[in-house]
Parts: sequence; structure tokens; C-alpha cells
Amino acid sequence: MQNMGTWFALSFLLMACGGGGTSSGGGGGSSGAGIDPRLARLDIYEAQKLRVLGDPGAGVVGMPVAMPEDVPQMGAMIFDGGVTIRVEDGTTPLVLFGDARVTVDFDLGAATGNLGNFLGNTSTGAVVDYGGTIALDSASAAQNLIFTYAGSLAAQDEALAFDGQMQGTFLGQPVGALVGADLEATVDHNGQPKAATLVLITEQSVTP
Repeated sequence: MQNMGTWFALSFLLMACGGGGTSSGGGGGSSGAGIDPRLARLDIYEAQKLRVLGDPGAGVVGMPVAMPEDVPQMGAMIFDGGVTIRVEDGTTPLVLFGDARVTVDFDLGAATGNLGNFLGNTSTGAVVDYGGTIALDSASAAQNLIFTYAGSLAAQDEALAFDGQMQGTFLGQPVGALVGADLEATVDHNGQPKAATLVLITEQSVTP
């Protein structure tokens, strides 16, 4: 998949999954007195998406794809951000949002990460917290690295199992972000394989 095509696909997917918290509705868990406070996290993810990927329709320029010479050859970086997961389930797809942290060790030529603290809807439309985590692992720290991911998430009557790969790409000159996607994933949902998409957007935060 070409890099620019990936960015357009990422932007389209995130718009399809819903924008910031103010546009995602009150959802389940709200007593009618206001928007579920958990949904405020979506505004944080949306702001990060604009900083990293931009929005061509609104004239917002995102970060450029890092050139090979921009990727460090030594040291380490920590990237923090969010992940969006969409699992196709008839007329009510499951859409989950979670936190992401990825550590890239350029000395070792490897990267690891963790996806957790998920919230999302159920098949009945209720907004709930999902327990569990998804681990990321890459045997490369070069541009266009490949992450393997595996883990499980669960909430109420929903059980999701993940086992796949996504391409990760560094953005920024110098590097300031790491994004990844698996736009043709298969996820086990309550024992049945379902088509799914995973999108990771992170920015450099601190150096370990």
C-alpha cells in the first residue's frame, strides 16, 4: 500500500467512525443531564488526528512522511496517542476507541506497544468500557515497520479476539509521530470471524 493512499484511507476511516466527542451523541451511560464524560476523550483523539494527519478538506496540513534519513539510527522514542477499532456487525458495527503507547528502540531495532483503556458501543448501541489489552510487537525500527498485534477485549455480551499485523509509518521531518493501520483485519467476535479495521495514531511524547 502506498503511503499517501494510507493517509487518505486513515482519514476516511476515522470520519466514518465518527468525529470528536461532541458529534458522537450522548450514548448509553448518560442520564440525560449531558454527554457521557468518557466521550470527551474522543475530542482529544480528534485533535491529535488533525495534528498528525491533517484535514485536506479544511485546509489543515498534516505531518509529512518521514524520509529514511529522518528515522533515528540510535536511541529510543516513546509515542502516545490513540487507536480506533471498527468491527463490522450487521447494521450496528462496533466502534472502539482506546489509548496507545509505543516504545521504539532504535539501538535494538525493535518496537513494542500496548493498546488499552477502551470504550465503545455494544451490538445494542450502549456505550461501555471494554476490559483487556492488545499488545504490539515489531522486529524492526525502520520506516514502514510491521507490527504484529494480539490480545482480547470484552464488555457485557461482547468478546473480541485479535491476531494480525499492521504497517507502521513514521511521520515528521524530524520524526514526531508514528501511525499504523490494518484496514483488512479479521477479528473474532463472540466466536465468529468479522471484518474489521484498526487505526493507530501516536505522537512522540518522552524519551525513556
